[in-house]
Amino acid sequence: MRHRPLLILAAVAGLLVGSPATSLAWGVMWPTEGSYVHQTAHLLFAGAMLFFIYEISHAHLQKFRGFRYLLWACGFLAVWNLDAVIGHWADWTLSNPVIMGYGFGRRLLMYDFQTWVVYLTKIDHFVLLVPAFYLFYLGLKTLAREEGDRSRD
Repeated sequence: MRHRPLLILAAVAGLLVGSPATSLAWGVMWPTEGSYVHQTAHLLFAGAMLFFIYEISHAHLQKFRGFRYLLWACGFLAVWNLDAVIGHWADWTLSNPVIMGYGFGRRLLMYDFQTWVVYLTKIDHFVLLVPAFYLFYLGLKTLAREEGDRSRD
């Protein structure tokens, strides 16, 4: 009974993926067909990270330090993917460029909220991705060390 919403969601997703009609992959909002796939990939990656967070929490694996690191890494990666979706959308629907000029004469044009969203979602990748990959590395390293300690016993 608890898994019924998950089964319904999986069935709807299967129907959407298995029997697509015409796709809105090209038009005003999407500059190329690849951008449609790119946005879908970001959303699927974010969904996978949220699924890992759910599974680690549901199995009570956060009592192990390595899984706590992985939990936080997945959280940072999920936030980064959602941030990237918003940033790509804002960039692709932007009517004027954010950076004007060439070489040393370049300047930023920050004239409305959308340009600020484009700019901030481009520069915050380091704030989200560097800790995510470092925590992912620490989590795998800690889990490998704990497994090595168990095998010696």
